[in-house]
Amino acid sequence: MRKRRLSPLEVYPAGEKRVRAEMIELASGTRVRVLQAGPQDAHPLVLVAGWGCTAWLFHETILPLAAAGHRVVAVELHGHGFSDKPASESRYSTASMRDHLLEIVDALGLERAGFVGHSMGAAIVAQLAALAPHRVTGVVLVAPVGFAGVRGMAGFRALTPELTIPLLPWLVHRFIVRMILELVSGTLRPPTERDVDEFWAPTQFRGYTRALRHLLHAFSWDSALPSLTVPWMTIMGSKDVLSPASDAPRFIAHGAVAAPLIVSNAGHVLFTEAPEIVNDALTDFFRPWTGAKLYLTDDE
Repeated sequence: MRKRRLSPLEVYPAGEKRVRAEMIELASGTRVRVLQAGPQDAHPLVLVAGWGCTAWLFHETILPLAAAGHRVVAVELHGHGFSDKPASESRYSTASMRDHLLEIVDALGLERAGFVGHSMGAAIVAQLAALAPHRVTGVVLVAPVGFAGVRGMAGFRALTPELTIPLLPWLVHRFIVRMILELVSGTLRPPTERDVDEFWAPTQFRGYTRALRHLLHAFSWDSALPSLTVPWMTIMGSKDVLSPASDAPRFIAHGAVAAPLIVSNAGHVLFTEAPEIVNDALTDFFRPWTGAKLYLTDDE
C-alpha cells in the first residue's frame, strides 16, 4: 500500500505509449486533461467520467474502442483529475457542466461525436445531446446518476456547508477512497490497489475537494431525463447502489434503441468491474459509425 499519492508523471497512461495524454486550453482559459487513442480521422468517441473520477476509469476501455475503429477521447472535466478546478460554485451547475463539455468538444475540433457518460457524466452527456443533437452521433449512459436523485444527498449537503470547505482536504485519506470504491462496487471484482491510488491521486491538488463539494450543491441530481432524438441506450449494474437496476424502466422510454443492459452482479464502476461486457456493448452500439475498417493497436 502506497503512503504517498501518485505524481502526474506516474498516473495512467504512464508507460502506455498507445494512449496520449495532454492538457488543452479552452476558449474560456480553463485547462483540461484529455487522453486520446486511435486514428485522428476515425469516428470520435468521447468518454466522460462521473463525480470524483479520473480518466483511469476507462483504462480497460480506451484501447479496445480504438481498435474497433474510433478516435477515443477520455476527458477529465474541470474540477476533476488533473484539470483546472474553478473556485466559483456556479461553474458546477448542470448547465455549466454541459456547456463546459461542449467547449471541450469545440477545442478538440470535433464537429460530431459519439458520447459515453458514466454516472454524473451520463447526465451531462444526455443534457448535451438534448441541447445540440446535431453534434452527437449516439449516446450510451453507463450507471446514470442525475435523473432520480441520490440517496442521502440531503445529508451530504447538510454536512458540507460552505464553511466546511477549508476542512475538506484533511478528510480525503487513502482509506476513504478505498471505502467509497468498495461501497459502490458489486461482487464481480473488488477495487485494486491501483484503482485506489489512481482515484486518490487528484486529492493532492488545491481546489479538488472544493470542486466536488460544489457539485454536490450546484448540480441537479434529480433532473428529468431529457427527450433525446439521437440513438441511445443504457448500461446498468444489478448491484449498483447509486443507479439501481430498479430504475431501468425510466431508461426504456424516450426512444432508446434498446432496453437497458443489466450486468449481473456489477456495481457502479462497470468499466473496471465488467470491462469485456461493457466494451462489447459499446463496440456493437457504435459499429454503424466505424464501417468495416478495423484499426489494430501496435502490438496486435
